[in-house]
Amino acid sequence: MALPKVPTVNVGVYNHLRVSTDCNETTNLSLASLCQGGAFAYDNSFGAAGGPAKDFDVIGGTNNPITTTADSVNLYDDVIGVAPFNLANCIGGQYS
Repeated sequence: MALPKVPTVNVGVYNHLRVSTDCNETTNLSLASLCQGGAFAYDNSFGAAGGPAKDFDVIGGTNNPITTTADSVNLYDDVIGVAPFNLANCIGGQYS
């Protein structure tokens, strides 16, 4: 079963990005770590079904500034893992 897609509105680090990346932690979440996978303020870890947002299988959505093509396979995903780690870049992201 695929992990849930990051929604297009009202995106939350805990409610959406953590779940969509299969992050193991429920506290001390780091947006940078969730996006890039490296050690930042907090070093988050991921389950086998997920990983950092920069490695999403599909990205895109109506409010995603890095692509205008919904569900593009591995297009522009490297932008997600680069500072300033904009939460908006993760919109529509999903591991399939």
